[in-house]
Amino acid sequence: DLCKVSGVDEHRRHQGRGMYMGFATDPLTKGGTALDPGRLPVYPALRAHRSTSAYHLALFPNTFFSLYPDALFRVVLSPSSPGRTIEHATLMTHRGALAVPDAEQKMEELYAFWDQINTEDIEICENVQKGTSVSAYEGGRFSFRFEEPVHRFQNMIVDKMLATPETRYRIPDGDATYHEYAEESEMLYHARCDDAEVVAL
Repeated sequence: DLCKVSGVDEHRRHQGRGMYMGFATDPLTKGGTALDPGRLPVYPALRAHRSTSAYHLALFPNTFFSLYPDALFRVVLSPSSPGRTIEHATLMTHRGALAVPDAEQKMEELYAFWDQINTEDIEICENVQKGTSVSAYEGGRFSFRFEEPVHRFQNMIVDKMLATPETRYRIPDGDATYHEYAEESEMLYHARCDDAEVVAL
């Protein structure tokens, strides 16, 4: 169901320098789900060119979140053993979103949607862990298009486990296109502001 709103073809890596991995979805699409754009008002200070995008980030070592124009879904992971992790999920929005008609119901539906998606992801992760734990598994290749952020995150873990200062304190560089995209977004924002000023005159 998540792909109805955040389609794989609209995913692109969005990673600057830092201890995180991430990608963005642009544009978001309507798919008849509780996550559809327009069900809740967007954050009041959100720039217009960000109102059709979502950002999905995993912060090293144990937090990930999805930031949409109207809400943020966050999960904090608390490992209790090598094979067990407890997740703590939180759904957040702004006060303006709670003032719309049926806001409470929409928020409950939104949380139920995220809970369903996250539960499906947990099942996938558990199956991957079971598969990689068998003695016959010798490792495999990543799909660069879809799994580079995962590889980046795993490298952070390896770096922190090594005792050498060169790797232990290394901070991953960002994508080559990250700064180009950021500059392009700022140019677009300023262009829209200029247009708005012209219209206002």
